[in-house]
Amino acid sequence: MADEAKVLGTAEVAKRLKISPKVLRAHLRRINGKSPGVRYEWKENDPFLKKLPALIKEHEQAAKPAKK
Repeated sequence: MADEAKVLGTAEVAKRLKISPKVLRAHLRRINGKSPGVRYEWKENDPFLKKLPALIKEHEQAAKPAKK
């Protein structure tokens, strides 16, 4: 069964992104609109994981208040 992709949870993905799982879940709730308590899992080759850093960065930029 070597062809099956490994399943990753928030702990593994957060470690790859160098953020805490709690921060990752907060971003995912805002990106996906899911409720707290939802379990997040991805296959290691999921295309969403490649887009996730850009989505988080975009979310962080939008969350910053405009300074004048």
